[in-house]
Amino acid sequence: MPVTSEGLGTPPLTPIAALPPIEVIQPALPIDPHTGEPPHGATIGLAYGFLLLAAATQAVGLGLAWWRAIHMDTFATAIRLLQWTNPRPGSFASIALAVAFVVIGVILVAAPALSGYLGWVGRPAARWWALGALVLTAATFVVTPNNWQVTWGNTSWLAVPLTLLGVIMAWLPRSRAVLSAWQSFRYPSPSTSANDQAIVYGRMEQFR
Repeated sequence: MPVTSEGLGTPPLTPIAALPPIEVIQPALPIDPHTGEPPHGATIGLAYGFLLLAAATQAVGLGLAWWRAIHMDTFATAIRLLQWTNPRPGSFASIALAVAFVVIGVILVAAPALSGYLGWVGRPAARWWALGALVLTAATFVVTPNNWQVTWGNTSWLAVPLTLLGVIMAWLPRSRAVLSAWQSFRYPSPSTSANDQAIVYGRMEQFR
């Protein structure tokens, strides 16, 4: 006996399958109404802050070490690099080591600052840059004194735990989701709608 309904027609024996709403199929990106961009998120902000502090402490420590290196009475003991080589002040070797000291210092300051900035602007590669900055902190051993008597000369060592905290924040699942949202916002997937397919009139490309 057929099933009847109070409306028109006969309802089907099995329910009609329907797609979920478009918001469920393709969730919209979270957008900050004030900026028109995805929010940065607390974890990305903390990562940026820790990495900037790491860069700042490296800069302070390197500046203090450089101050000791430009004075004759503390030149030989300013950093391990000079203690190991023991160059004569004013010689070509001392100038070359001073240049090496500056290059190492620039890298130690720039690496965490750049990785933090890349995270703040939503670049997924920032997490790997932060890991690279953490590895580079090993060079702090070369540009610090070989003792702790000059306490302020070892300020650069504070950059190691700060960089580690920045890496941890950058690799949290929440940070990964934020960076993925920024990547999708910056490079949206092309629409597959039929309305977006342009109709080309005239000869086909292979017959032109």
